[in-house]
Amino acid sequence: MISKYAIGCWGLAAVFILLAWVNPRVIYWGARAWRYRNPEANEPSPAAYTTQRIGSCLSAAVLTVMGFVLMHWEDQSTYNAGDVKNSADQVAEQVGRETASRSSILQPDYYLAVDTAMRKVTGNELGDLQFRSAGRTASGGEQFTISSTKTGNPYCLIVEAAAPVQGRLGVEDVKLSAQAHKGEC
Repeated sequence: MISKYAIGCWGLAAVFILLAWVNPRVIYWGARAWRYRNPEANEPSPAAYTTQRIGSCLSAAVLTVMGFVLMHWEDQSTYNAGDVKNSADQVAEQVGRETASRSSILQPDYYLAVDTAMRKVTGNELGDLQFRSAGRTASGGEQFTISSTKTGNPYCLIVEAAAPVQGRLGVEDVKLSAQAHKGEC
């Protein structure tokens, strides 16, 4: 998929190419000469016109290359269906290694556990991979939808508290369990 930024770069490159093709004298006499009392005396030299054309061509070349770089970068940062599935499975595995604290008043912070796992799996760069809470489960856990902002491909991640690990003064640490399956929660 071609990004709007790449298209913008190529559009600007086309404008610079058009400016390089148009005779610079026509541009001077049409756009700037009216400012001077004696326009012939203030007309740029042939070397200045040549420099303008070279600058326009170089600008067009740089913008064209930037467009391709942006298009490549966009493709690399977009998660396809397989990438979303792999990421959801890795997040479920990572969440299964986490513990969370709970008490008689507080439920475990599942969102923090999933956020931490997502950042570990993606190297702290979520790219276009996103997750959002999809509500609580009947057993007190929480559901999250993991998907790509560009391609969709939703996966449902269900996180629940498993067995208590250790307790201290009304607060216990619980092991988390998670499973991912295709589709919205």
